[in-house]
Amino acid sequence: MDDEPVLVDSALSQEIEVDGYVFEINIFRLGHETSWTLEVVDEDNTSHVWDDTFASDLSALMEAQKELRSMGAKAFMAGEAPPTLH
Repeated sequence: MDDEPVLVDSALSQEIEVDGYVFEINIFRLGHETSWTLEVVDEDNTSHVWDDTFASDLSALMEAQKELRSMGAKAFMAGEAPPTLH
């Protein structure tokens, strides 16, 4: 019997370049859940995960893009103070 949770990755997960830096936007959910989790990973592999979940993967993607552009890349870089995530 396999007790491993099933992780569903969104097809909307992607890389984005902001201020010359590349970030991974990862959007995923557990197989039995309907809400999506949002994670942004910087070039140093530092992960920023939102506390709130999203009703759709599209709303998660839009939030990541908005926050990266409004706060700027440096706010998400390793060694910088982590951003406050909604």
